[in-house]
Amino acid sequence: MIETKRKGKRSLFLLKLGSFQFAVLKIAFTVLSIVLYTNGHFDLTDMEITGAAIWINPLVGVLTIIALWPVAIMFMHLRVALRSIKIIPKYAMYQLVLVLSQLQSAIINILAMNGTIACAPPYSSTARGYLMSQQLLILEMFIITLVTRLLYRRHYEPLSEEEEDKQEMDKNTKLTIAS
Repeated sequence: MIETKRKGKRSLFLLKLGSFQFAVLKIAFTVLSIVLYTNGHFDLTDMEITGAAIWINPLVGVLTIIALWPVAIMFMHLRVALRSIKIIPKYAMYQLVLVLSQLQSAIINILAMNGTIACAPPYSSTARGYLMSQQLLILEMFIITLVTRLLYRRHYEPLSEEEEDKQEMDKNTKLTIAS
């Protein structure tokens, strides 16, 4: 039983670490990109194998996927238990935020670098793509904030299994003390 408990704690630690690595490494790669940009070694349009952008940007994409994986595992295990507090729409909003903030921006920026997004006189194609991306994100995140606020402000009935788990835990504690 103690060995199973250690495995559970270790698995939970690895799941937490999987999500935490994105927060730390995303900041580290952003700072690295800024430093390389100021030195003239980072250019988003440089798609050669020796360019920094071709290595940093896909690595951040991989980090995003690795960060989503533990959250998805936890959601799959807790989906049934937390159905009474409407966890599915909250998880969907979480996924939507990550997709919109990462994937949508990357797609718009790639289209802008290729010249698919037309340039407007004061802005180049790339600058207009960044502008469109940021304006869309502002509007989308505002709407998501309103919807998420509604989801989290609801009053829910307490979980019914909590009482059963507490009684079972008390029973196990009594058995352990009696041994």
